[in-house]
Amino acid sequence: MVAKYILKEIPPEQIAFNEDNPRGETPEEIKTDKAFEQLKDSVAQFGVLVPIVVHEAKEGPQKYRLVDGERRLRAALATNIDTIPAHIAKSADLMGQRVQAFHIHMLRKQWKPVAIVRAFKTIRTELKKSKKWKSDKELLLELQALTGCTPTQLEDLQRGIHYPEKVLKDIDAKKLKWSHIVQFEASFVEQLAQHYPRLLNRLGAKKVREVLTEKARQKVIDPTRDLIDYMLPIFKRAKSAQERKAAERLFEKFISEPDCTPENTKLAYDQRFPPKQDQLELANNVIEQCDRLMPLVEQIETTQIISYKDKASEVKRALEALKQTVSKKVRQLARISR
Repeated sequence: MVAKYILKEIPPEQIAFNEDNPRGETPEEIKTDKAFEQLKDSVAQFGVLVPIVVHEAKEGPQKYRLVDGERRLRAALATNIDTIPAHIAKSADLMGQRVQAFHIHMLRKQWKPVAIVRAFKTIRTELKKSKKWKSDKELLLELQALTGCTPTQLEDLQRGIHYPEKVLKDIDAKKLKWSHIVQFEASFVEQLAQHYPRLLNRLGAKKVREVLTEKARQKVIDPTRDLIDYMLPIFKRAKSAQERKAAERLFEKFISEPDCTPENTKLAYDQRFPPKQDQLELANNVIEQCDRLMPLVEQIETTQIISYKDKASEVKRALEALKQTVSKKVRQLARISR
């Protein structure tokens, strides 16, 4: 499966495009992008400066098939240059070519997470076809060995493959964030699977993901923090049969009602099962520490500390972070005390 490279100048007409483009761009989207116009101008003036990657095609009229460098190839064709520099990769098999493409994409910073997910999904599908895996754990170990991903990277990629191309395109279009679907899985879907599997089966994992995605689109939830701040604490606190039953009903309501927010869900749970004494002790501790902190902050003379710019910047960052946390808690407490 090891790939070896030969650098060669190739007529661009001899290279077939890769229909499995992990970047998810159509030819029309590329051609109408202003950055592509700049690339064409550069190619027309200087040629292609960074070699593309191809492998020898086993079928079709063209001699080579593209692995990486679609925009550069299209720019070369559009500007009618005679040849384009290309690394010709000789891989042992199709899987080797898939893995090779994946590594190239992982190393290129301009490739977005969803492009990596698409490439990863292809490798995973090809690997599963071999049917030699006794368990999902063995499959994951092989995927880790092939891709070189860390366990955390692999975990997030596994989360991403649950979402359809429509959602991935929304991430490309910045209508959603990659961190959103990671949190959908880590802070809610996986928690349901672990703690309330029958509820997840009844609702359907696909349906749950669709609802979470739509709530994010409609700004009903801020997926980056809301699921962590409001839903995860319920999963952790619901221990008794009564607490679990109430939590299950609230989770089902959250999925069933389009306007139901994570914050309202946690508020309803807290009203039914108030925080234990340790939370009250923590609240008293916050009051005490605030009484100490306010006069301490007041003692800072900005006109004197300005001589120490690095330290002034550190204090500023610390106070800004504290301000954000305090402002958030003030808003939450205001809703409760109305």
